[in-house]
Amino acid sequence: EGVQVRSRELPNALAENDVPLARMRLAKPLEGRRRTRPRTQPPLRVPQDAYQGNLLTIMNLLEWGHVAEAKQVAWRWREAEPTEVLAVVALGEALEASEDVEGAARAYGSIIDMYPDRADMRRFAGSRLEGLGSVGGRLAIDTYRRARQQRPDHPSSHRLLAFALLRAGREERAFDVLDAGLRRDWSAAFSGAFVGVEKVLREDLGLVAAAWLAAEPGREAEIRDRLDQLGAELESTPSLRFVLTWETGANDVDLHVRDVYGSHAYYESRGLRSGGALYYDVTNGYGPEVFAVIGEPTGYPYNLQVHYYARGPNGYGMGKVQIVEHDGQGRLSFDERPFVVMKDRAFIDLGDVL
Repeated sequence: EGVQVRSRELPNALAENDVPLARMRLAKPLEGRRRTRPRTQPPLRVPQDAYQGNLLTIMNLLEWGHVAEAKQVAWRWREAEPTEVLAVVALGEALEASEDVEGAARAYGSIIDMYPDRADMRRFAGSRLEGLGSVGGRLAIDTYRRARQQRPDHPSSHRLLAFALLRAGREERAFDVLDAGLRRDWSAAFSGAFVGVEKVLREDLGLVAAAWLAAEPGREAEIRDRLDQLGAELESTPSLRFVLTWETGANDVDLHVRDVYGSHAYYESRGLRSGGALYYDVTNGYGPEVFAVIGEPTGYPYNLQVHYYARGPNGYGMGKVQIVEHDGQGRLSFDERPFVVMKDRAFIDLGDVL
């Protein structure tokens, strides 16, 4: 069984990526945290800051709690402009708000039908589908896999597929994907646009290895040997990572992180007083841009914002912030927060990490 996503590729997605739903890693926080401090509020961000036109109307309606009206407006927009991606996004947002997860999956899956040969659109659709949990997770794996075939020269193609596989309980296959990604020569790609990506991929590999070892402890020697071959280390301490990726090559999108104490990390001030740092400021497209806390995080709740620093020639920006939390013993928790931003210099508030 599964949601009938309006996509030619659904039967293959289910056949090739079928996994027990009980093994799907859910987007929920790890247990045992203490949440006793109120967060120092960042500047208030509202839909008018980032959206315009029909999308602004629908996002305002959702903000005000008028879900049924938002859904009606979104359907009318979708019918009037069936090839407009933002109309699909608006409809998906409205359907999610009305708790119609299967309808939202059909909407986001239609992006794949519209742009089957564009890896950026496939990854964007996948990020939306993945946020729907098991309903969209299987199709997300398939579209990420095809995006990797189309654009193996983008780090996101490898990362997104690997972590989708990991969430589905396919640890060894996730390791294989990152293994292949690390063996590429990233220094030559796009004139060095992906500087530092090897560090990110090696840490990703260490996280996947920790989950794989927890699932199959009898293969420890093999797992450690494969890590050694790639110059990676097993992640054995608690950590928290916020990973920003976006789907346009000439746009500059920035990640902003605030902690409970009001400390603010971004490209000009990369560390938080409570711990953690932004690795690199990626200025010319795609990411990943990573903020990591290595060791037990102490700044909860964190607030995440995305800043559309320079729109460039590509119009609106679209992507996601992936939250990956590790307990230090191979247990990982995930949260996916996709976004669209239309206005130059706009901020999108992606909420708190509790």
